[in-house]
Amino acid sequence: MYDAIVVGARCAGSATALLLARQGYRVLLVDKATFPSDTINGHFVLHRGTLCLKRWGLLDRVLASNCPPITRISTDFGDFPLPGELAWSDGAPPAVGPRRTVLDSILVNAAVEAGAELREGFAVTDLMREDTRVVGIRGQSRGNAVVKEHAKIVIGADGKHSRIAQLVESPRHNEVPSLTCWYYSYWSGFAL
Repeated sequence: MYDAIVVGARCAGSATALLLARQGYRVLLVDKATFPSDTINGHFVLHRGTLCLKRWGLLDRVLASNCPPITRISTDFGDFPLPGELAWSDGAPPAVGPRRTVLDSILVNAAVEAGAELREGFAVTDLMREDTRVVGIRGQSRGNAVVKEHAKIVIGADGKHSRIAQLVESPRHNEVPSLTCWYYSYWSGFAL
């Protein structure tokens, strides 16, 4: 019996598992992916996030991964570019832009170091219930063995198309179509 099972081990799930494990809770962290692995979203951590990384003792790991702090920006909506300088505050940079292979691995490893149990390549197929209360998960490990695990609470941190949200029939609300988009490109060997 776990105190908490966290489904989804990327930014939200790993951070949640890390903080719960540091408080002494018995935590199981599961994800269908294996780490390191890439994902196409969330390539930019703003100041509030860098402050969290600092508070958790992980900012130095991110910066040591060859991820420089972002202190200069330029915004251009077509008429003219608007450049700006951003300053460090409270001991943290204004932003960082680590690859998700790096950031997710740092967070997953920190959760494990804090005492969370990690199961990679684990796909949740169903939830276990007692009356209307969720009391665990049912899923498949890499070897296709069906596994059941019980917990006092199950936390869905499995992203935009959350399997956990589907299984509990969570209503969708405040949905609006996307009006913007971002393009990512990675370059090396250029002097900044």
